[in-house]
Amino acid sequence: MTTAARSGPTDRRARRKKTEPDIRRRADELHKSGLPYQMAMAIAHGKMDLNDALERMARKDQVNKLMERHGLSRALATQVAIGHADLDQVLARRRLEAHRVENRDRSLLIEGASVALALTGKQRVRGSVVRVEPYTLVLLVDGEEQEHHKLTVKYGYDPADWKKVRKVFRSDKALTKSPKEPEARPQDRYSCSDRRLFGYLDAETEVQVTLLEGEVLRGRVVWFSRYEFALEVKGGATITLFRHALANLTEA
Repeated sequence: MTTAARSGPTDRRARRKKTEPDIRRRADELHKSGLPYQMAMAIAHGKMDLNDALERMARKDQVNKLMERHGLSRALATQVAIGHADLDQVLARRRLEAHRVENRDRSLLIEGASVALALTGKQRVRGSVVRVEPYTLVLLVDGEEQEHHKLTVKYGYDPADWKKVRKVFRSDKALTKSPKEPEARPQDRYSCSDRRLFGYLDAETEVQVTLLEGEVLRGRVVWFSRYEFALEVKGGATITLFRHALANLTEA
């Protein structure tokens, strides 16, 4: 009993020494096949399964390709690679943010621009923009300045496109008979989020827009900002609509 106890640790060390060359040989073979040496040693020692190692390598390669191809951070690329994030959604969110940054303050109402505007009460006016204030705008019409509150503006376009524009409108009978006025408070207006508008823009989906006084038109969203969005309509004209004038927006 005493002899066996003394010889036990020695025998284990001897067995370990005998197996070390085999472990190194196995690790070398795995390393030559393309595995990192540290990973190959872990497999040779039985601390890692070969299939797990191959999966890790494939995931690392996928992460690097996602970073290079799409400019993703390593953390986000890893989330995509392991299935915790959807690549299409990630890229769509990035395109949305880029559009927001580029078009945040874009507007039809630019000082010096010639515009044709449709106003509440079925009014129409053509002129050049003299001045734009937070809540009002001033137009020069036939040599005279006119001030209008922005809430009275429903949509506008390049006056040169009048013939094209007049052909694209239809009417909603109920709203034409009982038109509504725009709400003063943004939270009381028809809700149309940036994400929704960008979805239509990104997919080039034709939409149908209904305004509070019953005008209905179809087109494709080409840009949007905080207060406006533009549709390219049949014939190639662009009509800029003001969000506060919306009654409804759907896929056509």
